Amino acid sequence: MPSLSLSSRYKIVLALLFIAGSASMSASPLVIPQKQAAHFCQLLVSESPSVSTLALRAHQMIPPDDSLSVEQIFAGYVLLADGWQTMRLFPHQEDGVVSWYSATDELPASIGSEHQKYIREVFPRLVAEVQAGHWQTVDAYIDRMIQYQCQFGGQKLPLRPSPSAIIGIFFLFLALLIPGIVPYDKNRLIVRKLLKVP
Repeated sequence: MPSLSLSSRYKIVLALLFIAGSASMSASPLVIPQKQAAHFCQLLVSESPSVSTLALRAHQMIPPDDSLSVEQIFAGYVLLADGWQTMRLFPHQEDGVVSWYSATDELPASIGSEHQKYIREVFPRLVAEVQAGHWQTVDAYIDRMIQYQCQFGGQKLPLRPSPSAIIGIFFLFLALLIPGIVPYDKNRLIVRKLLKVP
């Protein structure tokens, strides 16, 4: 049996979700609004060795559709078909090195218990808010997740010299370089010729 591409699998899962929603008398098919889907796709995901946005990943994997945006299809798959479970969305920095984890990974002991709890519980809570259609709360969850990624996913930059040290090094360089190239009297002569001064 031929294997399906990832975009085909996403569409099939989404179609099944729509069919299940249509079959239910009380519920209509759940479609994540474009605004929240695009917001969700601003999250970062790690695919060793690179880190990119979910939007970039979505556009690489899913072709455009007439009725839904790529972000809506992708967010629907991730949030409504448990696609988030293996995505490395949670950074942890230790000794200046950032590692990314999924909610189902074995987390190192160096990640505090509050952080571990957040990593384990944020998606089930977000999914519950999506299913309830509480879009303001969904946006608040996504904002906190982006903030978490920015706070704990940033690389430590190497120390930079102070501006005064840079200026000192520049003047030292000039002091050593200029006298060795052209003697002072010749400098005056060259400048006078360039300016056409007698």
